[in-house]
Amino acid sequence: MGSRILVVGPGAVGGYFGARMASAGHDVTFLVRERRLQQLRAGGLCLISSVGNVTMTPRMVMAGGIEGPYDIILLSVKAYSLMAAMNDFAPAVGPQTRIVPLLNGMQHLDILADRFGPAAVMGGTCLIISKLDAQGRIVQTGSLPRLSIGDREGSDTPVTRSIAETLSGSGFEIVCSTHILQDMWDKWVLLASLGSICCLMRGTVGDVASQPAGQAFAQAVIHECASTAAAAGYPLRDATLKGTVSLLTKTDSTLTSSMFRDLLQDAPVEAQQIIGDLVRRACALQIPTPILDLTDLNLRVYEQQRHA
Repeated sequence: MGSRILVVGPGAVGGYFGARMASAGHDVTFLVRERRLQQLRAGGLCLISSVGNVTMTPRMVMAGGIEGPYDIILLSVKAYSLMAAMNDFAPAVGPQTRIVPLLNGMQHLDILADRFGPAAVMGGTCLIISKLDAQGRIVQTGSLPRLSIGDREGSDTPVTRSIAETLSGSGFEIVCSTHILQDMWDKWVLLASLGSICCLMRGTVGDVASQPAGQAFAQAVIHECASTAAAAGYPLRDATLKGTVSLLTKTDSTLTSSMFRDLLQDAPVEAQQIIGDLVRRACALQIPTPILDLTDLNLRVYEQQRHA
């Protein structure tokens, strides 16, 4: 009998990976709320993808309908929705359940471990460019998406390899990583840098980089984020750092951060998880981060205005 997988957050990320796994024959159920339930009942779970389109009728459950534990929980919600999501999927967590979170930042690992025990929580991260369109379809563009999972201690265990095999499917690459925390820090540096550049300057990477002081500003932001990671024990490899600098200083780039896109729509932003938590860690490690501090202040004011 195959492992039972519960996908929490069937949006642009969780919906993509979950649909690919279900299409590969895995036992996948999506935990949904009423609005998404009606949307998926009406039109199915639809992927419009650079690596092949899929439309399927997903197996779905609402929080009150969970009966017994699942083997794997793929957790893909915005970080500010974590507390509500944990309450929803708690009945699905048993002694052998493994939670694979795909949230941004690092704060969620401690929150999940406190609630469900350290042994239940894997490390996880993904690389995917996707969004929900007005009809609720998942539109994926760019290169083949990648899903990385790993034991947080860095061990190469049979359990981790088994989970990676269970989560595999066509339409994305699965990576069983023995340095998953480093992978997560690498992504955090990229997201915090990108978010600061776009949110503070209210523009795309190219908008900023094409101005006289734009590239120097972007490099200063990256330096603050990378210095914090290094002080925390997760220094970026030279190639990773150079790649991040190259990506975020292109003068013709249309790249923006999801935080900036959310901000433009007057929506909630993952400010505290991506920027605020990094600022707190930098302060504790005595790493000066004047630009991150400014971004943190900027986004706190934005959130205050949203709730006013």
